[in-house]
Amino acid sequence: MKYEKHLDALYSKSLNIPINQNKMVRSNKNLFKTGTTTVGLVCKDSVILATDKRASMAYFVASKTAEKVHKIQDHLWMTIAGSVADAQYLIELLRAQTTLFQLERKKSIPVKTAGKILSNILYKNKMNPYWVGLILGGVTEKEGPILLDIGAIGSILPEKYCAVGSGQNFSYGVLEAKYKDNLSIQEGKKIAISAVKSSIIRDMASGNGIDIVIINKDGLVEKEFISIKE
Repeated sequence: MKYEKHLDALYSKSLNIPINQNKMVRSNKNLFKTGTTTVGLVCKDSVILATDKRASMAYFVASKTAEKVHKIQDHLWMTIAGSVADAQYLIELLRAQTTLFQLERKKSIPVKTAGKILSNILYKNKMNPYWVGLILGGVTEKEGPILLDIGAIGSILPEKYCAVGSGQNFSYGVLEAKYKDNLSIQEGKKIAISAVKSSIIRDMASGNGIDIVIINKDGLVEKEFISIKE
């Protein structure tokens, strides 16, 4: 009980609200849960990222044209899930930090270094965390294709494929069944589309088409919107 009261006090302080209103805010925030589906996978010489286009707020579709895959640098892209405001702030912050790195060293930032920068930002705010789930993907000459599943408080999980968001369970079913090593770009693209499509069919918070991005060491290879009949 004492521990719970301590957490309530910390939560109230972080949101600058009276403690007696804490339970109401903590329960009401569930009314505004967001949903999404983001997928990433590694191919032979590239990384493929795919997302749906729907931004939701509980049972309300807030947008049908949401951008959930963003360029950080030419060779480095990131998908976002969770709080839009938190994610947009982190995109700008990581973009600025990685640009400074490249200007100082006159070379492309390694994907793992960018992931560590982002991880440090998230970990420093673990007592008042950003409500996000992120996939960071990119390719460099030295590292090859790298895919990082980055959690809200800074965990970094290197993966060959991953999915984040409310529709992730449905996407994982496709990824687990179809993924194999050394996929060609066309093979990987088909799997990524199929994974997001499976979530769109089953998850009401995902929908309105698919954005897909393909990156290699030279930067963006392809960015495409794919319309899906629901």
